Amino acid sequence: MAPGRRTWMALLVVIVLIVAVATYSLLVVNQPRIESVDNEWGTVTSERTEIETRIGVDNPRLLRVGDAAADVSYTVSLNDIEVATERKRQIDAAGTESEIAVSTWLDNDDIPAWWASHVERNETTTVRIEPDIVVEYAGIHRSADQWTQTRTVRTDLLEPLQTTESQRFEAGGQTMFIVNETGAQWGNATPNRTPIEASATVTNPMAIPIPITEIRYTIQLNGIVVGDGVAGEQFLLEPERTQTLEANATIDNDNLDEWWVTHLRNNETSTLSVEFDATLEFGGAEREVPLEFLSYERTVQTDMLGSSDTEAAGSADADTAASSDGRESDRTRNRTSTANRS
Repeated sequence: MAPGRRTWMALLVVIVLIVAVATYSLLVVNQPRIESVDNEWGTVTSERTEIETRIGVDNPRLLRVGDAAADVSYTVSLNDIEVATERKRQIDAAGTESEIAVSTWLDNDDIPAWWASHVERNETTTVRIEPDIVVEYAGIHRSADQWTQTRTVRTDLLEPLQTTESQRFEAGGQTMFIVNETGAQWGNATPNRTPIEASATVTNPMAIPIPITEIRYTIQLNGIVVGDGVAGEQFLLEPERTQTLEANATIDNDNLDEWWVTHLRNNETSTLSVEFDATLEFGGAEREVPLEFLSYERTVQTDMLGSSDTEAAGSADADTAASSDGRESDRTRNRTSTANRS
């Protein structure tokens, strides 16, 4: 081979190597980066709930032209219970910045299991959202940095029963007993049932006993009865004594998927109503009376997907406590946007 030809061949090899190294360097340094994730509730039916997500992706330079496409995997978990997952292939991702839209469905049948985990974790839920992006162009595949968003949601549904306020319980214009304090705690929650163990310390100031033949309860969430039945059997309030009156209720978790639909359609707002009634035997007659010291209503708002922007580098973390006084904002759709720091 002539010296000139060898020189051109060597020069060509050097050029190819330079281009290859430059291309590799661009892709390594400038891999796709998730810049934002916006979530909101979509269609809600009696069977499933849609989560609409828009993922902002900053593409590397060599993927900003042509027919770049992305494969997207997307998972939503509530307290490590995977409730929604989706995988979409070949979504258009060309341009400097791409917005990739995905729709993920949550099966409402998973709500009872989530509720049990929420109660068992002291009314705390960790919402975890994990998108995974792989951008492809001309046979080159680049994965975006791992990105995870977590959000903590807390409620305090039994708080109104935690009181030491003294109350007089009257029936027929007469003080039957004095309530010294009330309390409540959750029992062992399962995907099928959630026990509530309520109690009251009461004093009978009279010189005669007061028989309570039965205590009944009704629990409603947004007007849907999620539990009712007998809370206590026969109990005798001894004269001039202080005793503990127990009233145990149970939420039927099979009814919670129906409540979930109303909760989302009502801007993640619910009214919890707990009512206890007792049948007293007094003066030779039975009388049914409401136990107002154990009964209450409570408005609870959650923000499962988030409503405020939170900066993060590669991940997003937020913490929110559910409002119980109804004073939270009147937003109609929940939304989370997380931007990477520059």
